[in-house]
Amino acid sequence: MTAACRAPCCSSTPRLSASELFSRGFRRNREAPLPIEGAPIADAEGHSAAFSLALAGRTVADIRFRATSCATLIAYCEYLAETLAGLSLSLALAFSSQDLAAAVPGVPAQKQARAILAVAAFRAALAAASEIADPGERTDEGRLHLRHVAP
Repeated sequence: MTAACRAPCCSSTPRLSASELFSRGFRRNREAPLPIEGAPIADAEGHSAAFSLALAGRTVADIRFRATSCATLIAYCEYLAETLAGLSLSLALAFSSQDLAAAVPGVPAQKQARAILAVAAFRAALAAASEIADPGERTDEGRLHLRHVAP
């Protein structure tokens, strides 16, 4: 079973409720990781997530993830995997946890913090992908501080 088409040519509305995303995400959560793997990110409650990516140039071609068995976390990770594939690295990086929490209806307020964990794990994979796409380009803040050191 695949996600509904989001192209304007289709008249069906994509099914993006938390329970439907969880159903699809539960299957994706078991798939083997892709070549570019981000570091696993965990929260204080013991939940963790890690994403893996495949690139086509500087575009995210495919996304997979591994997450602990929290239905909300899996639903959020599935939303990221379904909607951000096909975007450039820079556009995918711009997606925020607020965007994610707003995009998935039906999540209780006390569980919406899982969006922060999902986006942080996805950004870890994007950081790994950026290093592969541009091996000479460092993107961390550390280089900014070193560049402006007095002689």
